[in-house]
Amino acid sequence: MPIIFKKAELMYRTTVQRISHLFTGLFAGGASISMFAVFIIIFINSVRRYMIGKSVEWGEELPIYIAVYGFMFGAAYAYMQDRHVRFTILVGFLPPLMTKWLFLLVDAAMVVIGSLLAWSGWQFVLKRGSMESSGMINLAKDLQTATGYDWMIWLGHFYPYQAAMILGGIMLTIAATLKLLGRIIEEPSPRQEEG
Repeated sequence: MPIIFKKAELMYRTTVQRISHLFTGLFAGGASISMFAVFIIIFINSVRRYMIGKSVEWGEELPIYIAVYGFMFGAAYAYMQDRHVRFTILVGFLPPLMTKWLFLLVDAAMVVIGSLLAWSGWQFVLKRGSMESSGMINLAKDLQTATGYDWMIWLGHFYPYQAAMILGGIMLTIAATLKLLGRIIEEPSPRQEEG
């Protein structure tokens, strides 16, 4: 009977580690792509401003929206790496078992907080998402005219940009859930690693 439990525990641990590794890569990739896009847009806009004396209208606003997405990906990545903001002065004085329980409690709280962030983002999008984004509406109209696709106009509204809160909440919930599942079977070390 103990062999079955050990195999099940090993399979559980391996599965959680694989899924965690997959999401860590996804979150890191999303943060990297977002920051690269911000850099490219600002660089092109700056060169254009100094070369021909004017910048593109959406080049000022779009990097802000992309940076918010990058922050959300980065926050989830930091949580997966245990590199988030943490007050370690208390943790350093706790016994390892108590530290493990504290981290489990924090992970459970972050699952709830991430879910609430996603829900509040959804409510925000429903209430204010239809408003036009002043820096993006002309680009959206130009894309709509050029492509013939009427749905391109949504790029000129706040829907896709305010949805960063929804995505951020979902990613934070996933990250906290995976950390919680990983910590459940983790043995407390004599000295918990400082975050």
